[in-house]
Amino acid sequence: METVHIKIRTNTKRGKHLLGLLREMAKTGSDIEFEHIPNDETIEAINDARAKKGMQAKNVDDLFAQLEK
Repeated sequence: METVHIKIRTNTKRGKHLLGLLREMAKTGSDIEFEHIPNDETIEAINDARAKKGMQAKNVDDLFAQLEK
């Protein structure tokens, strides 16, 4: 088995068609698998959440007050 990383611009017509084709092919057999790997920004956000970094608010008004700062 070979692993290939492909970047597809899904905001184009060709990209949408290619992604749709690959998804359909993955449904009908076990020779194609999709593995969702989060980007660096998402990984950082996950790590921050696990480390309990972030905002804490007592109520909605407190949350909005913190967001306005």
